[in-house]
Amino acid sequence: MICQSCQKLQATLHQLDVVYDDAGMAKVSERDFCAVCAKKAGLPVPKAAAFPKIISMLSKAFLPHEGSGTATPITPDSQEDLTCPDCGWTLRDLRQTSRLGCPNDYEVFADYVGEMLERLHGHSQHVDGREDSLLDQLSAEMDQAILAEDYEAAARFRDQIQNLEADSETTGE
Repeated sequence: MICQSCQKLQATLHQLDVVYDDAGMAKVSERDFCAVCAKKAGLPVPKAAAFPKIISMLSKAFLPHEGSGTATPITPDSQEDLTCPDCGWTLRDLRQTSRLGCPNDYEVFADYVGEMLERLHGHSQHVDGREDSLLDQLSAEMDQAILAEDYEAAARFRDQIQNLEADSETTGE
């Protein structure tokens, strides 16, 4: 993949921005940068050696804690003053922007990253890129929400299903 900024070098950093409109619908924009252009854009460029540590931290955040079956939720004021010692990024910054300030933030905010991804995507486990399996999973989650009488969550799943189906129709898949 080529850097979308300079159109010359191999892209090594993928930026994903999620912005919610007034209706609560997410607008996603994606860009790919080489390390040089990422630095020029002010984006943190992690060192290659940091990735195994990041993967370890993310897996701890996404996998259920022993014996509980689910990730431990963070209460609103339980870690409100949590701050990264490397970049100064706070939990409040993360909640407001849905961005991390440096590679160390994956470790500092590991508990919250899993919760944030669950809130954004409806789940914290990776769903294979196949659209059919995503539709099946969303449908199953909608059914579970209905059984639990969580109609707001069911409506969100319904909307996600409708959006995916509409996207499939427009792309001709």
